[in-house]
Amino acid sequence: MKIFVGCYTKKISEELVGKGEGIYCLDFDQTSGQIKLIDILPCLNPSYLTISNNGNYLYAVEEIPMDESPKIKAFNINSEGNTPTLSLINEQELPGSFSCHLSLIKSQTHLAVACYMSGNVLVYPLDKNGGILPFTQNIQQQGTGPNKLRQEAAHAHMIHPYGSNGIFVVDLGLDLAKSYDLNTGTDQMIETPESDIIIRKGAGARHMVLHPDFDFAFVFSELSAEVFSFRIVGKKFEFLESVHSLPEASKEIPSGAAIRMHPNGKYLYVSNRSNNSITIFQFDNQSEKLSLIGYEASGGKTPREINIDSTGKWLFVANMDSDNIVVFSIDQTNGLLIKKNVYRDINSASCIQFLEN
Repeated sequence: MKIFVGCYTKKISEELVGKGEGIYCLDFDQTSGQIKLIDILPCLNPSYLTISNNGNYLYAVEEIPMDESPKIKAFNINSEGNTPTLSLINEQELPGSFSCHLSLIKSQTHLAVACYMSGNVLVYPLDKNGGILPFTQNIQQQGTGPNKLRQEAAHAHMIHPYGSNGIFVVDLGLDLAKSYDLNTGTDQMIETPESDIIIRKGAGARHMVLHPDFDFAFVFSELSAEVFSFRIVGKKFEFLESVHSLPEASKEIPSGAAIRMHPNGKYLYVSNRSNNSITIFQFDNQSEKLSLIGYEASGGKTPREINIDSTGKWLFVANMDSDNIVVFSIDQTNGLLIKKNVYRDINSASCIQFLEN
């Protein structure tokens, strides 16, 4: 299996000093759990990547300030033989500050980008060859939250596709996942507030996942490290419960990062940068409850990203500040993690995407 890893290559802040080289192409042995480097494509702060459903195209943002003229880039994935590499298709301007996430909508016709610092969302149509056309929308989200330091404005943190043409914009400043749907007649994203997912004020919504049966949604908060669960009823999302992901005795300041659900819909995983751990929950769709299974050390410092392959056998952790990727196998009977490998030839990793076609 081939893996693409995004990273930080330059300084973002005093706390985030990138030391990576660009987009890493890796080969993963699904029997041994070993990783080897295939190629590195030099790029500027490609902090988040996404891959088209057909496995032909990869898209990357440059997470830099707007006054440094960031770009969004499209690449062909050349996967012949054992040496897949990336070749640039094109790039477009990205008028937003510190763009930290992007995703294709399910129909694969448009790409949406979340710009964290400027709080806006950019929508780009795609051409038939995977190229990015100039953006057709620049949606500025508005609002504030009770945390005056972190929620002084909108901070779009994630794009999650929904339905055939919809997206959620998970916004840390607004404590919600704001819903939009593409009007195919006008080719514009339209607000659909009846489907907004709202969490507790001050929690700081960061990332979300949907249950594979599309009956439930889960939002993970950065500022409180809570998982908020919702039942999907038609176009509405009904709140079920919130559960903390840090131990009760924890003294660390919460800093929730990534959330992933196992393909079987039974297990939910979140990463916490405050104590360098992965928290494991079991979800029962009959009782609609999350129950804590346990905690697993991330194997490094600052687990910014976790991801699970489509077989549900492997969970990867990108420990950004210890410059490693840790590979865990997933016990299919109880969801627990078993550490298999530590890959150290990568710096400041922030995103992991699988090429499984």
